[in-house]
Amino acid sequence: MRRILTWVLVLVGLGLAVLGYILAAPWGASSVSDSDPVVVGAPLIFILGIVSILAAAVFYELLRRGLLWLALHD
Repeated sequence: MRRILTWVLVLVGLGLAVLGYILAAPWGASSVSDSDPVVVGAPLIFILGIVSILAAAVFYELLRRGLLWLALHD
C-alpha cells in the first residue's frame, strides 16, 4: 500500500512539475518583456509538483512506522 501511494505521489508530482515548467517556459521569447509565463500560476504548479515529490518520501516513512495511521485515527 505504501509503495503504491509513494509512486502515485511521485508520478503526480512529476506530472505537475513538467506541466508547470512547460506552462511557465517562455518558448520563443526574443526579449525580457516577452518572457512572462503563459499561465499566471504556472510557477506555483511547478512548486506543488516538487513538494509532492518530496512529500512522497515523508509519507513513505510515516506509513512504514505506522505514525500516519495513528495521527489520522486518533
